[in-house]
Amino acid sequence: MRSIRSKLIATVLAVIAAPTLIVLYNYFQTSVRLVEQEVYAANQSLIEQAAMTINDKAKRMIQATYLLEADMAQSFGPFTFNWDYGNAEAMGAIFQIQKRMGYLRDILLDNSAFIGLADAEGNVVTTLNNFNRQATGDILREPWFKAGIGQKGYPYWERAYRLPVNLGYTENAPDKEFMLLARSFAFETSIRNAGLVVVGIPVSQFYGISSSQGLPDHTELLVLDQDGALYDIYGKQQYSLMPEQMEDIRNRPSVMKKLPLDNEIYLMNAASVPQVGISIVSLQRMRDFSAQLDNSRTKSIALFLLFFGVGIIIVIYILLRLTKPLYALVRSMSRVGSGNFSTKVEVRGRDEVALLGSHFNKMVAQLEELIHHVAEEQRHKEEAHFQALQAQINPHFLFNTLNSIKLMAMLSGTNRNVSDMITALGKLMEFSMKQNTLFVTLGQELEYLELYMSLQKIRYHDDITISIQVPEALLECTVLKFTLQPLVENSIIHGSKLPLHIRIEAERTDQYILIHIRDNGQGISQETMQAISEQLLQDHVKTSGIGLLNVDRRIKIHFGQECGILLSRPEEGGLQVTVRIPYRKELEG
Repeated sequence: MRSIRSKLIATVLAVIAAPTLIVLYNYFQTSVRLVEQEVYAANQSLIEQAAMTINDKAKRMIQATYLLEADMAQSFGPFTFNWDYGNAEAMGAIFQIQKRMGYLRDILLDNSAFIGLADAEGNVVTTLNNFNRQATGDILREPWFKAGIGQKGYPYWERAYRLPVNLGYTENAPDKEFMLLARSFAFETSIRNAGLVVVGIPVSQFYGISSSQGLPDHTELLVLDQDGALYDIYGKQQYSLMPEQMEDIRNRPSVMKKLPLDNEIYLMNAASVPQVGISIVSLQRMRDFSAQLDNSRTKSIALFLLFFGVGIIIVIYILLRLTKPLYALVRSMSRVGSGNFSTKVEVRGRDEVALLGSHFNKMVAQLEELIHHVAEEQRHKEEAHFQALQAQINPHFLFNTLNSIKLMAMLSGTNRNVSDMITALGKLMEFSMKQNTLFVTLGQELEYLELYMSLQKIRYHDDITISIQVPEALLECTVLKFTLQPLVENSIIHGSKLPLHIRIEAERTDQYILIHIRDNGQGISQETMQAISEQLLQDHVKTSGIGLLNVDRRIKIHFGQECGILLSRPEEGGLQVTVRIPYRKELEG
């Protein structure tokens, strides 16, 4: 357990695998009850939706009776029931009533339903097709007729009325059993003006057989009346509930119920239809439900164990693959610690481990390069120290010799320019010998540059001029000794144009000083400037002599990589060299 691999694998098994299996075991132990509750809740939602739909149809049937009653009273009054078929006016009224009943049927119901209007003597106007007027007397013997009249305006429902053949038929009716509504009304106190409206819808459409298709398999859709009898939608009694069972349904309608019927246990859902005074009930055998649940649970357990096992194997494999680069990294770190900087870590992918290996390789490469640079800088310092020692060997000998040559030139009447050049050269040497420090002020550097330019003016017969515009506040700033002279000399050599004018300006930006050396020479091509700029960006370029690269190298060594030289091409032509150094006023040795 000391390795990270064993710890990760143990953690996966202890934190993921074991708790998952325990939770799975507990889940399947309680899954039957949970699934029963979920199935009951789903069935209850479906049965309640079906009950709402049925109740809405019942409302529309009742609404049709009231609308027909109001229409008859408004349009015909006491002359509603005039059944004289030999009277054209009476027949026109009958046809008008029949037409309006058809409108109500089509708007509120559908063409498989029918509406009829009968008086107290059994005379009928109806939307039934092929209605036999000779059978109107039979209406008086229909149970719903007497019951509807006896309700005195209240709806009477007959749940499975089989329409006699001699009364006609409706279009698109899937069966002959109808949910029948009968309601009486009267326009006057005369028995002659008493009427009965009857509305019928096929039971399969009234109960919405299509809605029961959303229920699970082996589920029965039944009708429960107030006496506890369970009927199918066609009126055939299937079961009968005990009084205590009915009491339990009324008192606890939302509690899941398991109902024992005919040696079977059923999961029962019920929802009331208040307009009709019945309840819609769904019964699902628990035996079928348990068989489906056991089959589903067995498949679920097998699939879960299969995928869980494969997942654990994959996780362990991934852990082994993830830790492999870490072990390689540890071995490489050990080799680096022993001084072997050529070691590399193999990097694959783009994840955090690969990023760690990539950074390690860069760190080792930078460390090796840093050691190389330190050694190179030490060698450069030793060479500079040696050159400085050589430069100190009797420097006054050359200075005294130049003074002697100057004196001889003056006495012999030689060209005045020779004497001036020797004088300027002597001052330059005197400046070099006195200023034995590495840093000087910008003012001192400019004085040295003016001495240098006096020699160049004599050499080029005043075809080279220089102008210096430096704010007085920047003259005391610290610069590297001999920074500007090589850059001005570069303009003279590569300007390739006479007369040549060189302009020197300086400005301060935040914590830096920018010194611009600009000439009006021929300049350089874009490709050449790009090549020089790329060399300036490389901190490992080896340089020799005094020039742009050498000056840039010295500045970067003493002030950092953010300082140095920048080349640009002014719009008016020529070349501009910008020196960027820190803003300092203290001279350093």
